[in-house]
Amino acid sequence: MDTADIGLPTRGGEVDSATLNSADPAAGRPEFCLARGRVHSFDTTAPDITFQVNLPTSWNRKSVQFGGSGFNGIVVTGLGVAPGFINDDPAQGQPPINRGYVTFGSDGGTAVGTSPTGSFALNKEALANWSGQSVKRTRDAVITIVNRYYGKRPGKQYYVGASKGGHEALIAAQRYGDDYDGIIAYYPAIENQAMVLSWYHIWQQAYGRPGGYLNPAKQQLVTDAVYGTCDKLDGAVDGVISNVRGCDDAFSVESLRCPGGTDSSDTCLSETQIQTLRTASSRYNLAFSLANGVTGIGPYPVLRGADLAPLMLDSAGNGEATGYHTLFAPVIRYFIQQDADGSLVNFDYRQYEKRVKELSGLLNTTNPDIDRFAHHGGKLIIVQGTTDMAVPEALTNAYYERMAERYGPSIRRFVRYYVVGGYAHGTGRFDLAWDSLTALDDWTSRNNPPANPVATDANPATKNRTRPLCEYPLWPKYKGHGDVSQARNFSCVGQGQR
Repeated sequence: MDTADIGLPTRGGEVDSATLNSADPAAGRPEFCLARGRVHSFDTTAPDITFQVNLPTSWNRKSVQFGGSGFNGIVVTGLGVAPGFINDDPAQGQPPINRGYVTFGSDGGTAVGTSPTGSFALNKEALANWSGQSVKRTRDAVITIVNRYYGKRPGKQYYVGASKGGHEALIAAQRYGDDYDGIIAYYPAIENQAMVLSWYHIWQQAYGRPGGYLNPAKQQLVTDAVYGTCDKLDGAVDGVISNVRGCDDAFSVESLRCPGGTDSSDTCLSETQIQTLRTASSRYNLAFSLANGVTGIGPYPVLRGADLAPLMLDSAGNGEATGYHTLFAPVIRYFIQQDADGSLVNFDYRQYEKRVKELSGLLNTTNPDIDRFAHHGGKLIIVQGTTDMAVPEALTNAYYERMAERYGPSIRRFVRYYVVGGYAHGTGRFDLAWDSLTALDDWTSRNNPPANPVATDANPATKNRTRPLCEYPLWPKYKGHGDVSQARNFSCVGQGQR
């Protein structure tokens, strides 16, 4: 590949290997050529972008680019189900390669051997690739290969991703909209800086003061109390809280206060522990505005039925190896402080205002302007869960509301946003399985927008129960009769309907 083939600065690229894989009828996989290659970084000290592309012999003239996860650094093969690392329940649909799609993914240009997690950010180009430029570089390189292999370009180009991959999906819509016909973003990590700073703030509340941590027994106490109050608010006692706004009104953490507010047993909460939960369940306001006017984030769904483990870290409560700490520590050290020896001790983001704002403009996907994507017929599907402790529903809601304010009622011509009760960060009490790629393809190829889609639960204990997939701000309410495991016995209702 020449530098002219790729729309951002590189030193070109090359295919390192290509292997023809025989069809595997038992797995439903067709014959395809698996090619691996690299896009050479413009800065010779930055990592190359390593990619894999799968080229089926019988091609449907469509391609799917898969997003990454976390800090990237691992090549996404494109051989799994869409959007990439959600469960492989049959309701999710066959992997795109099995359906005749060209599929591909990359490592995002952040693979740096055994270097500490996130340390790539000390290199400007690697950080830019992680911010979203790898989306464009990977896409352009692979489409060049596709064109040379088949003698034609894809008739439809899709992007699918979740979490960091969902962030990259919105990068595709906001920055490179001309390149894509359809995009799927599951629980997109839209607002990096606000997320990281809020995680650190919550962590400080839990561990920076004596007694702020809730042990597993107290975590379970909170969970049981929330579900005891709120599970029934959607009309069905089924282990899923769908009416989360009704739960906000119905449940008070004060009901769990220990006598005198002093920690006395695992059957109640101290004032300090209640304050930890209040911190997480309240909006976190920043001292200054970030890109696109973002001034804060939250609340997190700690009092809406979420699993508290990501907040409370590990059972020992040391906060050094699990939970939020593994996410915010590298960003603070390598992204914000830009210091391999940076410390979290007494970290105050206000001292780094210029850098935080710079990173916000580089990393965040809070821009509601997707004009170019919409004007050429692009379609966007966004999916969010109510119990996501990494990407809170409030964050995705706020982004969708900014888009809705920009486009008005016409937004439904090119965006559909679904919120799923009990769904978390790719898991949850309701573990969503939905063939979103078929829904997207029907919409883009045949102008058939999703109509009354149904979500399937992939959890083994509740496998195959279904719910209507409701467009925000609607939620599924039980009609009062019929099997509570069947979507047909629920209807999507609006705010204030109980």
